Amino acid sequence: MKQRGLPFLPYVLGLLIGAAITLHVLPGVIMARAMERIESLGGDGESVRHAPRLTAENQTIVRASPDILYSVCLYDLADGPMRVDVIWPADDNYTSVSFYDARTNNFRAINDRDVVTLSTSISLARRLDSDIPERTDESAWSPTTTGLILYRRVIDASTDLDAAETERQGFTCRQMADQ
Repeated sequence: MKQRGLPFLPYVLGLLIGAAITLHVLPGVIMARAMERIESLGGDGESVRHAPRLTAENQTIVRASPDILYSVCLYDLADGPMRVDVIWPADDNYTSVSFYDARTNNFRAINDRDVVTLSTSISLARRLDSDIPERTDESAWSPTTTGLILYRRVIDASTDLDAAETERQGFTCRQMADQ
């Protein structure tokens, strides 16, 4: 009687190993490749990459929205907390800043509907970093040392693209100064 289930043991074991790899290894590999690709694109001095407005000619992601302006910032908290500054749109179009850890988990998101001012400063640190050297409006606690921050701003036919671009340039990421 006990030997009847024995032939299924390799299948069950393979299923468990596959599930463990899918849940614990694969997200880190995917994020590492994405961060390497973003790093290769270069960026400004504040390590933010502002993607050009999407068109059929420059679209690299299937079904990415041409009605959204994207910017991304890679972070590494090995040298301490970071400061993220955001200027929210004056035209009331939706804008968000989402924080992703090294395993693709979204651990914090802030949007223009959550705030009452036109700009917000956010401190990004590890939970172990109890000392944040600068005062900011919001905080985000990263479960991993590295990750990325994604800025998205909706545009429509009535959007002043020059103003939207100026606001988007207000999205910056920098290492906090020690005090």
